[in-house]
Amino acid sequence: MKEAAPPSKPHVITLRAVGLGLASVLLISFIFPFFQYTMASSMLGADHFHIGALFLVFFYLILFNVVLARWRPSGRLTPQEFILPLVMGMAASGLTTNGMGAPFISTLMAPHLLATPENQWAAYFYPYLKPYATVTNEGNALTWLVDGVPPGASIPWSVWGVPLFWWLTLIIPLIFMAFCCAVILRRQWVEHEKLVFPIMQIPLTFARGMNTEKGIPDFLTDKRFWIGFSIPFGVMMYNMIGYFTPIVPQFPYFGSAPPIIFGEGFPGIDINFRPEILGISYFVNLDVLAGFWFFYMLGIMQVGVANRIGYVIPGQDNYTSINPMLDWQNMGAFVVFVGWALWRARFHIKNVIAKAFGRAPGVDDSDEMLSYRVAVFGFLIGFVYIVVWLNQLGMSLPIACFLLAGVFVIYIGVSRIVSEAGLPFVRSPMTSQVLVYYSVGSVNMSMQTMTAIAQTYGPLSEIKSTFMPAFVQSGKLAEIGQRWHRGLGWAMLASAVIGVVVSLVWTLYLGFDQGTRQFTNGWWFGRIGSTIPYDETLVKARNPFGPDVERLTFFGIGGTLMFLFMSLRARMPRWPLHPLGFMLSYSWPARAIVSSMFICWLIKNVMMWVGGIELYRKGQPFFLGLIFGVATGVMIVMAVDYIWFPHNGHQIYGID
Repeated sequence: MKEAAPPSKPHVITLRAVGLGLASVLLISFIFPFFQYTMASSMLGADHFHIGALFLVFFYLILFNVVLARWRPSGRLTPQEFILPLVMGMAASGLTTNGMGAPFISTLMAPHLLATPENQWAAYFYPYLKPYATVTNEGNALTWLVDGVPPGASIPWSVWGVPLFWWLTLIIPLIFMAFCCAVILRRQWVEHEKLVFPIMQIPLTFARGMNTEKGIPDFLTDKRFWIGFSIPFGVMMYNMIGYFTPIVPQFPYFGSAPPIIFGEGFPGIDINFRPEILGISYFVNLDVLAGFWFFYMLGIMQVGVANRIGYVIPGQDNYTSINPMLDWQNMGAFVVFVGWALWRARFHIKNVIAKAFGRAPGVDDSDEMLSYRVAVFGFLIGFVYIVVWLNQLGMSLPIACFLLAGVFVIYIGVSRIVSEAGLPFVRSPMTSQVLVYYSVGSVNMSMQTMTAIAQTYGPLSEIKSTFMPAFVQSGKLAEIGQRWHRGLGWAMLASAVIGVVVSLVWTLYLGFDQGTRQFTNGWWFGRIGSTIPYDETLVKARNPFGPDVERLTFFGIGGTLMFLFMSLRARMPRWPLHPLGFMLSYSWPARAIVSSMFICWLIKNVMMWVGGIELYRKGQPFFLGLIFGVATGVMIVMAVDYIWFPHNGHQIYGID
C-alpha cells in the first residue's frame, strides 16, 4: 500500500499547451480521414505508433525551442508543454479512421444501402432494426453519401443526426470506460511491473532532454541521430523523384522480396524492411523479440502440417487470421495472457477498489489521471449502461454482457502488448463478435440478438487501432511532472470526444461532398467492409450451429500452452522466449513486421555481446533517427501528394 505523499506545488497546465494540444486534435481529426479516404496516401490512424501526433509535437519543439528561442529563450516549451499536446493528439488519433470512423459509418450505412433481393437482408434484418439507430435513404441520405450531393442540393444532416447522436451515447461512454480501465491499471504496469513502453521511450527521451541549457535533447545534435534519420528520409526523397519522372527506378522501401516458402501447404514468410519497426524494436526486450519470431515460425509449421495432412476446420470469419485452428488457439492464449496480467495485479486492484469504496484512505491516487473512485464507479456504471443500451438495441442481456466483456479483454490485451512489446501494428486474434458466436452457438441466439450483434461490428470492434492503448501509454508519459495528472486526464478525455465527433462529421461531409464511391480506400463505405457484418451474420442465421467444439478445443489448447509458457517465464529468470508472441503467431498484421523485428533481434544480440549495455546506449540516437526520419519523410510525401497527386497518392506508411 502506497503511503500518502506530502503535498507539493502543482505544475500548471498552460494555456499554450492546451492550445497546441487542441490544434493537434483538430489537425489529426481533419487530415487523417482526408488523406486516407480521398488522397490514397499514408494511413496515419491505423496503428498504435501515432506518427501524426508525434510529428506535430516534434514540430512544436523545433518551432519554439530552436527557431523562436533565438529571440525569446524564455518562451521555450517545458517538458509538460511537450507531453500534453502529444497525449491529446494520441487520444484522438486512434478514433479517426480504422479505429472507429470507417468501420462505424460503414456498418451504419450498410443495411438500407446494400440490401438486395439476392442477399435477403431486408427479410432477415429490417424487422429488428431500431429507427433511432438506423440510417435510411430518406432524402437520399445514403445515395448522396455514395454519389455526392447534386449541385444545388443540401446535405441531409437531419437523417443522419438522430442515429449519430444515439450511437455517440454508446461510443463516448465506451471511451470513458477504457480510460477508467487505463487509470486502474496504470500504477501496476508503470510502477510495479515497470513495463518497458517501447514506443513511449521516444517522447520520454525528448521530454527529459528538454531540461538542458539548449532546451532540446542533446541527441538532436548527435551525428548518429542524423545518420539514422537520413537513411529512411533519403530513400523516401529519392523515391519521390520517381513520382514525377517514372524512368527513375524506385528503391523497394518496404523490401518487396518474394516470401520464403518451406513447402507446399506452408504459409510463406513475409520479407520486408520497415525502418520505423527497426527503430521501435531497438527499445524492446530481447526475450520479447525472440519470442515473437520464434512463435511466428511455430505458427507457420503448425498451419503447414495441418494443410499437408488435410486437417481443416470449416468456415473462416473475416477479422480473424489465416486459419480457424490457429485463430482459436491464439485467442485462448490471448485470454489467458490477459487473465495472467490481471491476476498479477490482483493486490493493486484490491487496493484500488478499497480506495474507491472509502475503505483504504492510505492509498494515494493523487498522481492518477482520475481518482480511483471515479475510475471504478465510472467503469461499473458504464458497463451497466452499455449492456442496457445493447439490450434496447435488441441484444439479450447475457449476450450483451459476454460481448462487452470480450471487448474489454481485447482492449486490455492489446494495450498490454503495445506497452510491453511496442508493436505499432497489432490486433487481437479475433473480434468479440466472433468469440461470442462460436462460444454460444447461433442456434441459441434469436434473430433480434444477431441483428444487434451485426450492428456492433463498427463501434464495438477492434480493427487495427483502438483508443485504450493510447490512454495506457499516456499513463507512462504522465511521469514527466508531478501533481498535474488530473488536468492531463481530463484533457485526454476531452480530446478523444472532440476527435471522434469531429472526425465522424468530417468523414460524412467528405462523403457527401465527393461521394464515397470516389474514396480511394477500397474496403469501407459501401464496399466489402460494409457487407461483412451482415453477410456473415446471415450465414450463421441460415445455418444454425451450437457451441463449436473444435474451435473451443483449440481455444483450450492455446490457453493451456500459454499458461505453461507464462509459468516457465515466471519461474525461470533466464527463459529466453517471451510467450507474448505465441498469441500472435502468424496473425495479421503482425506477420508484416516480423522480419524487421528479427533483424533488430540480431543487431541487439551482437551489440550486447560486443559492447554490452554501454554500446546499446550509444546506439539509441541512431535508432531514434530512423523513427523520425520515417515520420518526417511521410509528412513531406503527403504534402507532395496533396499538391501534385490528388486522389492518386503514395501509401508509404501503414498496413491495410
